[in-house]
Amino acid sequence: MSRQAIKAINWAALAERIPEAEKAAYNAFKVKSDKYLQRLVKSVSMMANPEALPKIDWAYYKKVVLTPGLVDKFQKEYESLSIPYPPDNYTAEIEKEKQQAAKDVENFIQQKNEEIEETRKAISKLESMLPFSQMTLEEFVDLKPDGIMLPDRVSTWPHTEETQEHNIKDDDKESSGH
Repeated sequence: MSRQAIKAINWAALAERIPEAEKAAYNAFKVKSDKYLQRLVKSVSMMANPEALPKIDWAYYKKVVLTPGLVDKFQKEYESLSIPYPPDNYTAEIEKEKQQAAKDVENFIQQKNEEIEETRKAISKLESMLPFSQMTLEEFVDLKPDGIMLPDRVSTWPHTEETQEHNIKDDDKESSGH
């Protein structure tokens, strides 16, 4: 397992992709990221984080330290010290979620493109249709058979089937058995 880190973030390119509604959150995130980076650079400059432990001159300490066996004990413990790099348990999961999100976006785009095409067809149909002001009554009835008041069919406002008096009377006759 190797350590991998992004060397630099192209904040300008990232800012171009952020919608206006999200600019405040983006700016807050950038400020936090910059503060974190400053703290990290400061701590690294104060104390380097090497890949391996530094080498110690044990012979020198064996000459200087008077307590017998103490340097040997420290040397043994120091050389047996192993600090494992934490395992990467999340990259695979993040990649999986990234791929799923890409599929979801593709499906969304395809669905919206289909809806756009249907809307264009409907608009085309409306544009090719004769304007209502130029239609005859017969053409309008053919287009919307339930959307017009006809002289032989008396109706009351709001002119829907459910609210018409003749339907209510017909329903009453059927329920009473006449």
